[in-house]
Amino acid sequence: MENHRATVAEIDLSAFRHNLTSIRSLLAPKVQIMAVVKADGYGHGAIPCAKAAVEAGADWLGAAILQEGVELRENGVTAPILVMGGVFPNEVEELIRHDLSTSVNTLPLARLLNQHAEKQGKMVGVHLKVDTGMGRLGMAPEELLSFVEQIQLMKNLRMEGIFTHLSSADEPDPEFTELQFTRLLHALTALKAKGIALPLIHTANSAAILTVADSHLNMVRPGIILYGALPSPDLKPTIEAMKAHDVSFHPVMSWKSKIIQINTLPAGSPLSYNRQFTTERESQIATLPIGYGDGLIRALSNNMDVLIRGQRAPQVGTICMDLTLIDVTDIEGVELEDEAVLIGTQGEATITVDDMAEQCGTISYEILCNVSKRVPRVYFP
Repeated sequence: MENHRATVAEIDLSAFRHNLTSIRSLLAPKVQIMAVVKADGYGHGAIPCAKAAVEAGADWLGAAILQEGVELRENGVTAPILVMGGVFPNEVEELIRHDLSTSVNTLPLARLLNQHAEKQGKMVGVHLKVDTGMGRLGMAPEELLSFVEQIQLMKNLRMEGIFTHLSSADEPDPEFTELQFTRLLHALTALKAKGIALPLIHTANSAAILTVADSHLNMVRPGIILYGALPSPDLKPTIEAMKAHDVSFHPVMSWKSKIIQINTLPAGSPLSYNRQFTTERESQIATLPIGYGDGLIRALSNNMDVLIRGQRAPQVGTICMDLTLIDVTDIEGVELEDEAVLIGTQGEATITVDDMAEQCGTISYEILCNVSKRVPRVYFP
């Protein structure tokens, strides 16, 4: 169906490829990249982003759940894909059928994977997940050696790698990140003493890629930085400093709408649900066809700006499911169907996803992932 909607998310795939190239410039020559495209490519569209990542030189793709990996395979993506969140027993057969790899940290799952791989006459790739301090998924570091020795006996499992997740690499204090990294290195030392080596070792997420060079090892897993957003506001100085070395990261998504109505209202006019805003003067109030049904977080009500004609216009009143009000009183010449930019650049002004996240006390990941399916994605190559 042809898109006629005024509210769109524009996706700049050249910016995505640029960001992956910037990441590559920070790595040693033989370090591989697993481009993380989970959660529908952080709201940008997993399939176009996955294909752009492979075109730009990504070695692996990271999905969170089985269905994400299957979707990529069914759309022609042949690159190695890791289902990072693991699988349930009833998903094992499909995982193997689509030639996907998975994380594993329990022997019952490993045995089931081996059994079904043998039935299908295949090998299945596994990455061993070690919990070094998240308390989320993975085995304890001291369990790794025994686990690997038992995995080695399973002839239809291919041990492709080992990994952990750094919970705090975006914090100014590196102490806990160093502790996590040390725990993993101790586990690897125990393997090495037994003559066991795994092809891939990956720990570095977006934040660690930028701040902890030692954690790059032989593969990294960039996520949010691929999409041009920050893992944390604390990393703004780091990103700015990199520009002096010709390393930059460009926003991939711009979120836009158009004015559908303009009302001239007298002072004292209550706006939107529950009268959370009342005009203090005669005001020009523009209505945009976008709301929390499109992913615009309701907590931003009366606490965000939109770009109209290159100027910031405050959002006023409670954000509705389908509509949002903007005060354009101070902007001359505003007309119906004027472009309104929620995230992106218009003229000399820019609003970033990090700006929007800061305004409502969340993170850029949530803002991007919240942009709903009813907002058409328009791709620029």
